[in-house]
Amino acid sequence: MSPNMLFVVGLVALVSAILAWGLRVLPRENMQILATIPLRRIEGDLWRGVNLTWYGVMQMTGMVLAIALALVLATAAGVPTHTLVLVLGVMLSVALPAAGLVARLVERRRGTFTVGGAVFAAALFLPWTTLALDAHSGSDHAVPIISAIAVAYPLGEGIGRLACISFGCCYGRRLDDCGPVLRALFGCHPAVVVGATRKAVYEGQCEGVPLVPAPALSALVLSFAGLAGVPLFLDGEFRAAAVLSLSVAFLWRFASEFLRADYRGQGRLSVYQWMALACLVYVVAAVGLLSARARQPDIHHGLALLASPLTLLALAAVGVVVFVYLGVSKMTTATIRLAVKDR
Repeated sequence: MSPNMLFVVGLVALVSAILAWGLRVLPRENMQILATIPLRRIEGDLWRGVNLTWYGVMQMTGMVLAIALALVLATAAGVPTHTLVLVLGVMLSVALPAAGLVARLVERRRGTFTVGGAVFAAALFLPWTTLALDAHSGSDHAVPIISAIAVAYPLGEGIGRLACISFGCCYGRRLDDCGPVLRALFGCHPAVVVGATRKAVYEGQCEGVPLVPAPALSALVLSFAGLAGVPLFLDGEFRAAAVLSLSVAFLWRFASEFLRADYRGQGRLSVYQWMALACLVYVVAAVGLLSARARQPDIHHGLALLASPLTLLALAAVGVVVFVYLGVSKMTTATIRLAVKDR
């Protein structure tokens, strides 16, 4: 088996294990809050606490995995590390604030985030950032960089969608309100949300109600979209890899909105659906218009970067930032009683 195939098989095994665990465990009622930290005393032995969530853990896992994959693929294609780090830094600095800002603008509420808004904002900057760096350095790395990120993004979002299962957000329509086709497809394996602090319960009043498993479907489809592009990238088919991964990801984002019951803004087509279509056309057009010389990626070179302690520390730092930003609950609170255990 070739090194490229070994890498693909290993990646598929890793992603499959994460998905299998998340789809089985995260729907449990105790899998929304990871830990609670006491902040200030209320009175006596009661403290007000802040909740750290599994939502943050899964978003962190998806983000770190996506960045690691983009690093490996782009480095394998000969992209200098400093160039890729600059591009990823710009993307993160745009995407993280946009996740909250776009949700507030579209959904008119605080304390919620949208991956669609983050992706839209980052996609606007991606081609221009890569072109600017190419112009500055006199190189030709724009297409491999865009392709590596285009392949890694849906894989990271697929893992990140497991976070929605934990929080109960992005919840699907009630099966009782769906047609016979959807009821037949998902009647045996519906999503069922329990727990008063989950969004499908406090917003959608859907506790214990069979729902279309929209987050689970998104996790599977988006992960497949990313995995499908990896072999093409490693064969040097950068444009084909980007088009395949992004087409599946953005068309699914458009279609999956019809399966969801949470508020997505006004209009028959939501703002997020228009964003998905715009992102697809915009990035695919950019990849098609940019020139790129043929090159054969070397997966050994890419994996060598991932084995560097400095790279691992940088990925850990990104994970901490993402967890602090997305994993500290803004929608729930806690009251903690601290006492000595009875002997």
